Amino acid sequence: MTQFAPGLDLKIIDNERGDPGLDAATGEIFALFAGREREFGVHPDVVIDYPDLEASDFLADPVAYLARCQAEIEAERGAPLARIVMLTTFSDRIGAALTDAGFALTPIDMGAGPLGTAFLTRDLRAEGPVLYVEAVNEADPRISPNFALRLTDADGHLVGGACGSVQREGGVARAYLAIMAVVPDQPAGTGTALAQAMTHHLRQMGVTQINLGTQTADRFYEKLGFRLQHVVQPKLRFREGAEGTRVWHDLVMMQRDL
Repeated sequence: MTQFAPGLDLKIIDNERGDPGLDAATGEIFALFAGREREFGVHPDVVIDYPDLEASDFLADPVAYLARCQAEIEAERGAPLARIVMLTTFSDRIGAALTDAGFALTPIDMGAGPLGTAFLTRDLRAEGPVLYVEAVNEADPRISPNFALRLTDADGHLVGGACGSVQREGGVARAYLAIMAVVPDQPAGTGTALAQAMTHHLRQMGVTQINLGTQTADRFYEKLGFRLQHVVQPKLRFREGAEGTRVWHDLVMMQRDL
């Protein structure tokens, strides 16, 4: 069994077992992750855009939408855009229009994650700002977590957690890890122990593969045995290291067979 530091307690919540409290647990874990993500900066040459899928024309005319974004960034930065990168779950709806406009489309097999996941790129020149667009269908039921791990301290406060979804198709069970996070200053190895506990649970549930995407933890997951599938955007985020140095992290998609 996975060993945690004294005083830490792990609770696993799984819809397949009929466990109660999943929504509350995932809400806490998402909030924890959002707080940890704020510790990372974004590359100064990258502009991140999250389209308003209801109010904008992104899905109806993605080429026009991106052209406006490009014009706005070039006017603000005073430099021509070098690259446009998009991660989306809507490739079935917008992929054809964008490839006709010169984008390269790379499908991403997310296992239990959203169907239609892909990233698209268009290289315009060697140097300049980069536009990164993320357009994900948050209402996709395949994104909705159906398992969670909740790690608490002796006072019952959340100090770490993970959540994701398991899909069973064609007799095969695969998992999509949405989030894993641990609060700062926990004993060394807490994150690894949490990941091991999750892996053990998923194996017990018959899962044979885990898929994920990360902007901030590529090296952590590599140490756990995840292999790199795709580098969507190099050096998207950074953490401040010793003496003001920046430790860079790529936006990657990863996979691990169990």
